[in-house]
Amino acid sequence: MAVHAAMPGLAARPLALLAGAACMLALRHYPLGHGWPGLLFAALLPAYFLLLCWRPACWLFCVPALLPVLDLAPWTGWFFLEEIDVLLLLTVACGYWRLGGPGHPAAARLSPAARACLLLCSLAWLAALLRGVLPLAPLDLNAWDNYLSPYNSLRLGKAWAWSMLLLPLLLRDADPATLRRYALPGMLAGLAMVSLFALWERTVFPGLSNLSSDYRITAPFSAMHTGGAALDGYLALSLPFAALWLARASSRWQAVLAMLLLALALHAAFMTFSRGLYAALAAAMLLGFWQTLRTAPGAARRVPSQSPRRGVLLRLLLAGLGTVLLVYMFSLAGYRGLLAAVVVLAASFVLAARPLPWRLAPASVLCALCLQGLLAAMLLVGALWPGSAGGKAGKGSARLGLAMMAWTMLACNLAWIGWHWAGPQALLPAGLVVLLAMLMLCNGRLRPPLWRLDRASLSIAGAAGILLLLAIPVSASYYATERFATTAFDMQGRLRHWRQALAMQPSDWGDRLFGMGSGSFPATYYWHNPQREVPASIAYADEEGNRYVRLASPGYSAGYGELLRLLQRLPVQPATRYTLALDVRRTGPMPVLLVRLCQRQLLYAQGCVNVPLRLRPPPPGNPLEGWQHYEVPFDSAWLGAGAWLLRPPVQLELAASGTATSSVLEVDNLSLRAPGGEELIANGGFTQTNNYWFFSSDHHHLPWHIKSMALHLLIETGWCGALSMLALLVLAGQRLLRQAARGDAGALACAAALLGFLVVGLFDSLLDVPRIALLCYLMLLCALLQPVPPPHVESAPP
Repeated sequence: MAVHAAMPGLAARPLALLAGAACMLALRHYPLGHGWPGLLFAALLPAYFLLLCWRPACWLFCVPALLPVLDLAPWTGWFFLEEIDVLLLLTVACGYWRLGGPGHPAAARLSPAARACLLLCSLAWLAALLRGVLPLAPLDLNAWDNYLSPYNSLRLGKAWAWSMLLLPLLLRDADPATLRRYALPGMLAGLAMVSLFALWERTVFPGLSNLSSDYRITAPFSAMHTGGAALDGYLALSLPFAALWLARASSRWQAVLAMLLLALALHAAFMTFSRGLYAALAAAMLLGFWQTLRTAPGAARRVPSQSPRRGVLLRLLLAGLGTVLLVYMFSLAGYRGLLAAVVVLAASFVLAARPLPWRLAPASVLCALCLQGLLAAMLLVGALWPGSAGGKAGKGSARLGLAMMAWTMLACNLAWIGWHWAGPQALLPAGLVVLLAMLMLCNGRLRPPLWRLDRASLSIAGAAGILLLLAIPVSASYYATERFATTAFDMQGRLRHWRQALAMQPSDWGDRLFGMGSGSFPATYYWHNPQREVPASIAYADEEGNRYVRLASPGYSAGYGELLRLLQRLPVQPATRYTLALDVRRTGPMPVLLVRLCQRQLLYAQGCVNVPLRLRPPPPGNPLEGWQHYEVPFDSAWLGAGAWLLRPPVQLELAASGTATSSVLEVDNLSLRAPGGEELIANGGFTQTNNYWFFSSDHHHLPWHIKSMALHLLIETGWCGALSMLALLVLAGQRLLRQAARGDAGALACAAALLGFLVVGLFDSLLDVPRIALLCYLMLLCALLQPVPPPHVESAPP
């Protein structure tokens, strides 16, 4: 079978030309200036094009790798048409041009049930898209830069459209071997970049070890400028593949790199302080545990002398006891006591897999107690020495005796560290940890032992150690404790928001069946929310050829985080005298224009320098609504200080604040000049509308999100969209679980990823972030793919 059956050559190349033309048109208008990210993107596209010409299947690596990180909206201001859309246009253009050439054998196929589900989902998507965008609104200045625009339906609908456009390329390229070669490394590369971004953000802003701050990372996901859980959803989708890489590591260096990636990714996950993501990770681990128990009877039939279920339960008992003791130790002795206890248990895990010379145990313990300072450098050197299990028995026993001495030193150090940092009360948990470690040393006497010192056991133990070293301090931190303590209160608020969202949905049969339309919720909330609140808004206006920005304050008592802030990144130097100039017009006496420069990644500003701007009353005889010009000098103080990688980005913020009644401020001709006259602000006259300008709402996120993936589907796509998506998820889940039952670790990782994504989606509407929705759809499509059967060759008659 050829791929032409799915994409006829007559249509493939015209579609390729159309995609190429759209790509060139987008690049013609794309704002490439103002900062290095645009230049980097301009260099990336030609390199990607050459890569596709050389290796067409490389899109399976590049798309999942770049999907989470190719997000330059905070620099460019574009969030309807994004950089990943341009990249996908280029992918479709190159891929479809190749599809239109000589016939290529298909690498995968879809079952009739999968085709039916995809057809139903596509029809529901089309109905929701049309209901959201029709009747067509005028293409004014706010058509492509405002969530209240009807064209927001196109922004949300593009994720499914991209998945369907990429489906023929999946059928051409995505056989299991190619997915392992390209797609899995692509997922891992994307996860590594996101995790490093999260590590940088934690280091630069609240501090790597500051767990009491309420700062929550956003990493590279600009869609979180109005809240949401884009980072949570991505980590839920990608973390199981880091575990898969660790499980499949074929060399020591691969195992080390996989362990490092898992540590970085788990750090990013815990630093979100997201209860939904924590539940998603727990659900994914439970799925893996359930699959282990499910396949255990088969292992028992192959080796009758073993009892896998008992071994699994004993391992879980040891793990549970170790976790409780580590939590106890951390509560008294802090990080140092926790680390010392983990080292002792790790040493016991390693030593317990060796044939220990128990006759030398008393002498080893005595020598260790006497010579602890001298032997401190001999940490498990005997246990990890190559060939310690073989060779001459005398040398092996001597080395293991030294290892037992090192173990004794570690146990003593644990007690001393606990005594030093917490006093005598830490001796009890330290003694219990040592007792558990001694029980672990008896592993070698069990038949069969609970674990052996192989790569799989070390990988599982290492992953568990990383998980505990991160989870215990984070769960005991002030902010995490506060988050868990307010769970019931927050859940009540979420339920109230869901009831209000359902109440805003019209009751006619069309809206119930086909939804209000994709991307329609922000506008619906703005105009029809039950509290009659008027959320803050930002819009662009044109008056006799002069363009400016209109900032509307919220129509209720606004707190610090409930303003809508207009942002632009600036290359500010520390301790420098700058001059801010702007024109302002207001529609009433009460609005206050807040202008400041802050250290900010996306949400949660810190280290701000306020610009001392105070709006003057209009001169006598002039109307209140007239333009007024201001020039305000100020000092940048500490902003812009620091080494290159550790320098917090600086952003200019503008926000309108007022009273309980919404009021409007209009701003034009913004300028920020250095002492030498250099202009720092791009598009300060707003002649290019939103180019280089972005916005954020730091805390008030309900006007933009339904906060439930199921309700999002039900309200925006109706029962047709929700049920068709449910059928697609059930079909993909069944296929993945069947493959996992046959021992396919990749299918199990994919099932765990989708399960975690759904758990996060219980409390957040993840599908309103197009790049996250696209990654989910692509994963579903890969789960539905089936290998093409070999061609049937009929035997010739004799």
